[in-house]
Amino acid sequence: MFNLLPLSYTTLSGFKTIGCYKSSYLLTIAFVLPFIVASGTTTSAQILNIERARVEQDSANYITGKTGINFSMFNRNAGKDNPNNYLQLTFNGDVAYISPKHSYLLLTYYNYLLINYDNQELRNTVASNGYAHFRVNLLRQRRLSYELFTQFQADKARGLDLRALAGAGVRLAVLRQEKVNLYAGTGLMQEHETWQSPEEGEVILKSDLLKITNYVSTKAALNSHVNLEGIVYYQTGYDTEIDAFRNRVSGDLNLLFKLNTLLSFKTGFNCTYEDRPIVPVTRFVYAITNGVQVNF
Repeated sequence: MFNLLPLSYTTLSGFKTIGCYKSSYLLTIAFVLPFIVASGTTTSAQILNIERARVEQDSANYITGKTGINFSMFNRNAGKDNPNNYLQLTFNGDVAYISPKHSYLLLTYYNYLLINYDNQELRNTVASNGYAHFRVNLLRQRRLSYELFTQFQADKARGLDLRALAGAGVRLAVLRQEKVNLYAGTGLMQEHETWQSPEEGEVILKSDLLKITNYVSTKAALNSHVNLEGIVYYQTGYDTEIDAFRNRVSGDLNLLFKLNTLLSFKTGFNCTYEDRPIVPVTRFVYAITNGVQVNF
C-alpha cells in the first residue's frame, strides 16, 4: 500500500520464485497501477511491523517480497504569490526467504520530504526518516521458535541521528488456525541511540541501554472480504543516568477490504509513545493511512 500525494508517480512490484504469472495477469497489473489513487494523513511515525513479510504457507525454499517507490511534487498556498513547493520521495521494500526450517526477513523503509526545493534560501527538509531491519526466525514451524534481529533507524526531523540495535528472543505460536493466528514474542536487545537536542542546538546526546522487548501480533480473516493485521510492541530499559526505566509502546493496525482478486482497500493506524525520550520531543506520534493495495 502506498499513499499517493497530488502529482505523484508510483511504481510497485512484487515477486515470488514459485511458479510464474500469466502474461494477461501482468498486463492487468500494468494497466491498473497508473489508476491507483489513495489518500492519507500522516506524521513522522514509522512503526516496524515484522509480520508484514511473514507467510503461513507450508511450502519452502522460495523468496517472496514487495517493493515500491513513490515520488511526489506538489504545492500549497502560503500567500497569493508565494506558494510552498513540496518534493517527497518514499521507498519501501520487503524480502523474505523461507527455508524448510527457518525464515529470513529484510524490511526497509525511507521517506524524504523537502519544502521549497526550488528556493535555496527557503529550502527546508521536513522529514528524512527510515529503517532497515533484518530478522531470522529459527525453527519457524515449531510452536516455540527463536529469533535473531538487528536494526538501523534514523528520523532527522525528530532529532534521531541513529538508532542501532541487535537482540535475540523467543516466539510463541499462541494460536495457529486457517483464518486466525496469534503470536507473542519476548527477548533482550542492546540499543544505541544518538540524538540532537532541539533545545540545545548541535549538542549530541547518546544512550546505550539493554532493553527487554515484547510483542503480540495477530492476523485474522474476519470474513471472506475483510482481513485484520495488528502488532503491539512494549520495550523498556533501565537508564542509570536518570535512575528510572525508559518505556516505549508502539502499535500498528491495518484493515484490508478485498475488492477483487487483484485489489484491496487498506486503512491503517500506527503510533508510538515514549514516556521519557532522550531529548524533549513529542512523546506521542501517529500516522493514519488509506490506500489501495495490489495483491500478487
